[in-house]
Amino acid sequence: MNIRTLPIHAVAMALALLAGCTGTKLATQAQLPTPLVDKVPARVGIYYSKEFREYVYKETRSEIDYEITLGPAHVQNLDWLLNAMFSEVVKVEDPTKVADIKPPLVMVLEPHFEEYSFLSPKDVAGEAFIVTIRYLLTLYDGTGARVDAFTFTGYGREKARTLASKEPLKIATQRAMRDAGAKFAVEFPDQESVRLLLNNPLGFSAPPAATTGPAPGAPAAGGPAATGSPAAGAGQAVAAPEGPQPGPPPAEVPAPAAEKPPQSGIPPPPPEPPASTAG
Repeated sequence: MNIRTLPIHAVAMALALLAGCTGTKLATQAQLPTPLVDKVPARVGIYYSKEFREYVYKETRSEIDYEITLGPAHVQNLDWLLNAMFSEVVKVEDPTKVADIKPPLVMVLEPHFEEYSFLSPKDVAGEAFIVTIRYLLTLYDGTGARVDAFTFTGYGREKARTLASKEPLKIATQRAMRDAGAKFAVEFPDQESVRLLLNNPLGFSAPPAATTGPAPGAPAAGGPAATGSPAAGAGQAVAAPEGPQPGPPPAEVPAPAAEKPPQSGIPPPPPEPPASTAG
């Protein structure tokens, strides 16, 4: 009896060891819903770094090796999403060297993976995988200057019976991608820096030039216009007319004041002329 059970126990132990060393490898797929937004008539650029394009998340947990390929599917998702949001999307090789691109770009986006994490059925009180993906999106203007950065986070959940389940983890990951994509489509165009770039395709360097432009006409409005543009040389141009106006009154006041010293210092000389006439 024992002779027969020993091999059975040995086989069970071997299977347990093999199960503990199994690896979960999966590649996410590009699946995003059609964004319910109006297409913006703008020409934007997108830069995918090698790290982003080839990103693979690896982790060993509970003696299970997890390897999740995220990069390729995210490139496809973003390409599709941006083309649905903007009239033209151009891939660039360097987000800081786009000033010479013709026609010019309104903005350039650079995505990064900031975090990928998941909870397994063992980690939570339930039989499900819960996935969190956080992205960092850097924004550049049409000259290649860094303007802003945003974070978008997506969440996904899918029921699972075992820790090594590939399909539930894959579905939870793709749901997190869909969640982040929906937030990006709705929230990104409403960001203040994005709206400024869309209204001013030349970039943030143009508004200062526009504010200094009206300054030459400020003298016609008078002195108050000079205080409204301290950054440019317009303040110096308006300071010149202000000088001559207050200048003449102070110059005339000292002249009469100079007559007082002769009155106090001349009393001795007046008596001398009468003495000469008497002789």
